[in-house]
Formats: sequence, C-alpha cells, structure tokens
Amino acid sequence: MGRTLQTIPRRLLGSELKRLRLQAGRSQAEAGRVIGKDQGRITKLEDGQTNLRPEELAALLSFLGAGETDREKIMAMGAEARKRQPRMRAYVDPLPDSYRRLANLETQASTILTYENGIFPGLLQCAEYAEALMVACDGLWWASSYQERANRVAFRLERQRLVLGAPQPKQLDFIVTDDALHTEFGSPQVMRRQFEHVLRIIAERPTVTVRLLSSTTPNSPSPHGGFTLLEFEKPAPSVGFVSVAHGPSPYMDAPADTNALSRVFNRLQDLSLGLAESKTVLADTLRRT
Repeated sequence: MGRTLQTIPRRLLGSELKRLRLQAGRSQAEAGRVIGKDQGRITKLEDGQTNLRPEELAALLSFLGAGETDREKIMAMGAEARKRQPRMRAYVDPLPDSYRRLANLETQASTILTYENGIFPGLLQCAEYAEALMVACDGLWWASSYQERANRVAFRLERQRLVLGAPQPKQLDFIVTDDALHTEFGSPQVMRRQFEHVLRIIAERPTVTVRLLSSTTPNSPSPHGGFTLLEFEKPAPSVGFVSVAHGPSPYMDAPADTNALSRVFNRLQDLSLGLAESKTVLADTLRRT
C-alpha cells in the first residue's frame, strides 16, 4: 500500500501507535519487521501518511502488547482511517477518551498556540488547580468517582511532562483572559500555587510565553471560546482544535481554517498585554492572594 492523504483520522491513528510503541520500548525497525514493512513505512504510518490493512494492524498491536481496551479502540480507529474521507471543514473524533489523542498530537507538534477564556490552559495547570477543576466537574460530566478524577489529573500532569520536557523544546505561546486570575477553583491557596506555577514556568522556560488579555477588551475576534493551533515540521499541515463544553471537540486541518486561527491568534496577541506587563500582573495578583 502506497502513501495516502494525511487526514486527521490517520494522524490520530499514527499518534496512538507511536505512543504504544514508545511505551513498549520498541523501535520503528522492530515494529516494521513484524508486519513485513521497512522502517520508513512505520515512520509514515506514525506521521499519518499511510495506513495498514486490518490484519497488519492487529499483528502490530499484538507485538506492542496492546491491552484489550486499547486494541478495540485502535482497531476502530484503523477502520475510520481507511475510509474514504469526504473533504469536511472539521473532523470530530468519535471514540472514547478523545482528549488523549489531542495530547498525542501535542507531543508531535513543534509549536503550540493556545488561547483560553477564564481558565488557565491544561498545559499551564499545577496539580492542585487541575484537581480542583476535576472536583468541580465530578458527578456532572462523568459519574462521581475519585479514581476518575485521579486518573484525569495524572494524565494532565503526564501530558505536561511530555510537552514541556520534550528533548527538543517546543515554542508554546499562551493567551489567557485576565478573569482567569479571579475565577477561583479550590481555594485561595490553590490559586496562589497556580500563580506561582505559571510564574515559575515563565522564568525557567524561554520558549514559553504567557500573555494576559483583558476579558473586557473591545472588538475581540474571539470573545467566547478558546482554541489551540498545533504547528508541525513541514510538510505536515497545521491542526486546529476548538474545545467544547461537552463531547468530542472538532479538529481542522484545511488551510482556510488553520490560517484563520493563526490570524485570530495574532490579533489577540496584539490586543493582549506585553510579556513583561503580563508577568507583572501575575506577580501582583500573587502578592494580593
């Protein structure tokens, strides 16, 4: 099977297979030998540039030691990736735990641009803040469960470790509306630790920028919802991700859409406080907390 179109379903499948391979401690060459393919084919598979037949995918999953849940999910992803996809403006991941596939794409991106309203983005959250968010959602978005909360917090912290601690530092640019400073989750002590956490990231990581945007800024081009734009090494196209309150969120990779998100992000940067002023506001808020 030759090279195929790099669609969102194939990229999501490839990112899951790469996660499993790294988790199993296997090389691309080893994975390729199991299904009679060379290392280059596995590279293209993990980049979403090619696909596998069902029997090849099943053999690869067995070699990588996929558990029953992963196996069922990834076989379904393989079936989705093999479909002839009509050209749509957005793709919605229909399978459970879709938020985990976003994290896979984050680890592969070279640049991540994130805009968020009223809350610190997941990649900037300290453990206490993330836990407070999960407590607020517990029993509402999912059945009340301490284990579910703990799993989600642990996953968020692991996601941060993989992105912030990547061997090749990623450029991470965040814009956060300033009402996030005053919207309490957990307690004042939790908020204090959150401000300290963000200031520490800014101080220690030169490739991370955080800008504050007034929530009352006039003529904002995105006054309600947040989004993320993932940029990859060329020739892989950028991917936009727009978060929703509930259910799977849409991905977009058409240039018309990702270029629009890029323009909006640049406009929001222009409307935001500068980097130094944003840091000063965070530090002043911390002192008053």
